Order: sequence, then structure tokens, then C-alpha cells
Amino acid sequence: MPIRINLLAEAQATEEQRRKDPVKRAIRVGVLVVVLVLLYSSKLQIDVLGSKGALKALESKWSSIEKSYQEAVENKRKSIEVEGKLTLQQLKTNRFLWGNALDAFQQTLSTVDEITVVRLKTEQAYVQTEEVKGRTADGKPGNGKIATATEKISLTIEAVDSGSQPGTQVSRFKESISNVPYFQSNLQKTNGVLLTSLSAPMAGPLGKNPYVMFTLQCYFPEKVR
Repeated sequence: MPIRINLLAEAQATEEQRRKDPVKRAIRVGVLVVVLVLLYSSKLQIDVLGSKGALKALESKWSSIEKSYQEAVENKRKSIEVEGKLTLQQLKTNRFLWGNALDAFQQTLSTVDEITVVRLKTEQAYVQTEEVKGRTADGKPGNGKIATATEKISLTIEAVDSGSQPGTQVSRFKESISNVPYFQSNLQKTNGVLLTSLSAPMAGPLGKNPYVMFTLQCYFPEKVR
């Protein structure tokens, strides 16, 4: 039987041991990791440069529109200021002048005998209506309305009829108020002057003879401010 001798067996064993050396394997792995880190770092650098470019573009765009924005803000401020002045001017121009009403009422005092005014009350009230938003609660479009105030003005006259037949002069006094030109032009066209109370004939400290007490209410048209 022939005998085979491998003269390279020792060299082959040495080479196999060299290939399986863990230190060299670790070096290869380390080199691979370094390469991967360098690649990732390069990608981050590219991303940073891209972000800087985008930021610079946005800054340049903002600089181009900033002037227009400031002008729009200033114009809005001026518009609000003008609207406020116009509203104040309208309120000043359209305000109710009680002097005219009282002067007109004074003209009625000499038209009917035996009528004595014991009390004169003026009332000027405003009923606020809240603003209605242009959108409903669920965000759908709606009909918006601005906030308003309804002006309600009235004049209350408490007087005494102490004539020979108490109560007969009440209607004449009511008509005398309605016939004054100022009240004809400024009171409500319907029920502008109403008799709201009339007492029975009575005796008391307001006159020697029996008299009746009555109340007239004068209503001016409501105005929405």
C-alpha cells in the first residue's frame, strides 16, 4: 500500500490558523464600522447643508414680505382708529337731545286749564344684542351679525285734573301733546301718546276740590345703534 506524505500540511495549518485569528477579524469589523460611521456622518453633513439652504431661502422670503406685512398692520390700525372716530361722531350727531323734548312739552302746559303736572320722568335705555359669529358651533358657515344696541326713549307725565268735572280735561291734554309739531315729528306714529292710568275722583292735599290723577306715556321710535 503506497504511503502519501503531504509536505505542505504544516504550511496549510499555519495559514488556516492565520485566517481564523480573532484579532484580525475584529480589525476588519472595526474598519467596516468606521466606514459606516463616516458614511452616516457625511449624510448628516449633507442634510445640515440642505437645511441651512432652506432656512436661508425662508429668511430671504420673509424679508421680502415683512415690509408688506408691516404696511398691512399699520393700515389695519389706522382703519380701526378711523372707524372708532366715525362711530363716536355718529353717536355725537345722532344723540337724543332732551332739551328739545322738554321745550316742546312746556308748550302744552298753557293749552289746557286746570291740569297740573306733578311729576315728569324721562327714560333712555339701551338693550344690547350680542354679536353673532359668522360660523356655527360645529364650524360650518353661518349668517354673522354685528353687536348692536337698541335705544328706547320714553317720557312719563303724571298730572292732576282738578276741573269742575274731574277727568274731562285728560283727553284734551293728551291731544294737546300730540298736536305739538315736535311730538308730531318725533313720537311713534302709532300709540305715540298713551293714557296708562286714571284714578277715580278723590279729595286730598293736591286741591280743594275733588280731582283725578292720571299718567300719560310718550314713546319715541326705537333706534338701533
